[in-house]
Amino acid sequence: MTGTKLSNIFFNIRFIGYVLLFLTVNSTVYSQNCTQDLDFNFKSSSPGLGINWEQFPEFSLPFKVVYGGTSIFENYNLQSKRGYSHFANAFNFSKIPATQRALVFYGVTDALPLQPWHTEKNPWGNDLTVLARYWDSRIAGFQKETGGNNFIDADLMIFDIERQIKSDDSILVLKKSAFTPAEIKSLPNDQFILAYKKELQKLYSLSFEYFQNKAFPSSGHFSSYTDSPVLNTFTNIQGKTWEQWKTQKSALNYLCYDFDKQIVGGSFYNYQTFLTPSAYFYYDYPHPFASEYLSYLLFQIEANRVWSPKEQMLFVWQRYSFNPDYVKKSIKPWMAESMAIFPFMAGAKGIFFWEDPSDLSSRSDFSNYEYFTKGLYRLSKYKEVFDGDYKIIEEFSARDYNENKKPIWRGILNGTQLLVAAQNPYAKSESELVELTIKHGNWAKNITLKGYDLFLCKYDLTLPTFLVSEEPRIVVFPNPSSDFLQILGLDLNMEKVNIEIFDSGSKLVKKSELKTNAGGLVTIEGIKTLAPGNYIIKIVQGVNVVTRKFYINE
Repeated sequence: MTGTKLSNIFFNIRFIGYVLLFLTVNSTVYSQNCTQDLDFNFKSSSPGLGINWEQFPEFSLPFKVVYGGTSIFENYNLQSKRGYSHFANAFNFSKIPATQRALVFYGVTDALPLQPWHTEKNPWGNDLTVLARYWDSRIAGFQKETGGNNFIDADLMIFDIERQIKSDDSILVLKKSAFTPAEIKSLPNDQFILAYKKELQKLYSLSFEYFQNKAFPSSGHFSSYTDSPVLNTFTNIQGKTWEQWKTQKSALNYLCYDFDKQIVGGSFYNYQTFLTPSAYFYYDYPHPFASEYLSYLLFQIEANRVWSPKEQMLFVWQRYSFNPDYVKKSIKPWMAESMAIFPFMAGAKGIFFWEDPSDLSSRSDFSNYEYFTKGLYRLSKYKEVFDGDYKIIEEFSARDYNENKKPIWRGILNGTQLLVAAQNPYAKSESELVELTIKHGNWAKNITLKGYDLFLCKYDLTLPTFLVSEEPRIVVFPNPSSDFLQILGLDLNMEKVNIEIFDSGSKLVKKSELKTNAGGLVTIEGIKTLAPGNYIIKIVQGVNVVTRKFYINE
């Protein structure tokens, strides 16, 4: 080793203490703290003052987001540039491109006279001629709304059927129906139940087949509201372990089941080009079950993701459902914001933002529409993470969060970039602080959640976080460098160290395996062959991985 190199070593060792102090004092740079503030002045509108779409900067997302909200303050020209890709407002379909039109076919079984399928959820005794005549009238209506020439000119078509008996015990009630054939009634109970499920699946399929063959171009996309492989209620998520939800076929919706192959499938499932599970909430805070809203929402997506590769579009509503104490009251603003972000963190490819227009007037409170849009905007700042292949990072399943009541986080990993969304729906107050550790492999980061606020941040996993106190006190010097690099503070018990150097574009430019000397120091030659600029060095000794920044001079 030359005298110049030795003098550099001794000079830099004298200042190791200063280097370590510098790294500690300036940890805000290296620990990648995120600023959660918006880059515009967000303010929710008061009841009766409409929706201020213009306060949001223009933005886009790589997902389908259907605006199915009230038409009172719908504005295609503004909303289409603020995260919404499709519109389900039939009053303005003439202004909306066909590729951005979404339709919901309500009342699939409403043919007159009413058939057993409608009155009893019975697949037997239905007059298919009556159903066909009714469907023809609805097709004509959709064609008129969309301006289609003998076809329905829209991109998305979602059937809302909901004429299914879900439990086996309730199916047996149809043994007493006058519409059920005598030979079917005489079957043993298990065979009767199976016959019902197969026959109802055929009837569901018939409605899809009729519309697709008669009224829709081949480019259309079809689904059926909530008719996904996994059906659940708000209360039964903990009824099975996560492993059971993933493996037990008894958890599957028989409408989406191939009885011959005993797998997810069947004619009705095959007609659906995408799935539309739903997440409507039942309890408001401070009810103890209200805090389960987020795990419940995520469960819909994650459970169906296990069983089906089809893309999912989650139906969401800004109000509470069914429970008479809370029904139709607005959900919390931070819930509206979260439901614009977390579905995509769990693997959904779309959201159908739904509203019941019959319950609304111009005096209604639409502020949650703005909070939902705020969530879309925040996510759009990191949309590049969803480009190409990415991986969903899940420490706990949504089912287990529903049980363990821990703060919830999900990550999207793309290369070395990790997008993290986190929230504590179990907070006791809006000011409660809780620390959460985000982990992936050897990388970890502590974050602090306040109340019910939604945390959203992107991390570069090649950069250090200074989270773990046991992290080796490794120093890379000289920094800046023009000739060579040295690393001090390596594990003396490890004979070798693996080195990888990345340029500012994350391209690997140098890789080597070196022997450490008795003082835990190595020297990296050949630095002068690299172009001037910023670099990151990754230092691996066994399970310990450390990254450091350095700069190369001219």
